Amino acid sequence: MTSSVGSRELPRPVLFAAGVLLVLALLIAAFGNGKTTNTNDATPIVASYEISLTTREDGSILPRLTDGRALPAIDAERAGFVSGVIRGLARGRKLGGIDALAPYRLTRLRDGRLLLVDTSTNTSLDVGLFGSDNARIFADLWRAADVLTGNGGR
Repeated sequence: MTSSVGSRELPRPVLFAAGVLLVLALLIAAFGNGKTTNTNDATPIVASYEISLTTREDGSILPRLTDGRALPAIDAERAGFVSGVIRGLARGRKLGGIDALAPYRLTRLRDGRLLLVDTSTNTSLDVGLFGSDNARIFADLWRAADVLTGNGGR
């Protein structure tokens, strides 16, 4: 008796999203121990922006400064990584009973690194650890916030 099972290929975006989530889960497990990155060494904070990240129905993400000014949207193709990061951080918020819509802090260190900080859960992620393409998404957000605010990060 033989059975024939049709082969169905998964759509490429689904495989990509699964890969991003897997990598994110491994990185959070390895580095996301709930403690902030030690930034007091030789890497003082240069400036930071408080931003909210809202996922739209089309999969894109709309970042906003806390004063309501919109930064350029992250298109759905590039938003998969950011969505994965947000989901990972949102899980920590949910477990702690913390407001899921609270803003995140994007922080630039003197050595050039960018951190995405969830001040609600005291979690800090060095976005450079996720590779240059993914870090570039956050660097683009930083530059857009600099332009919008006249280069005056807080």
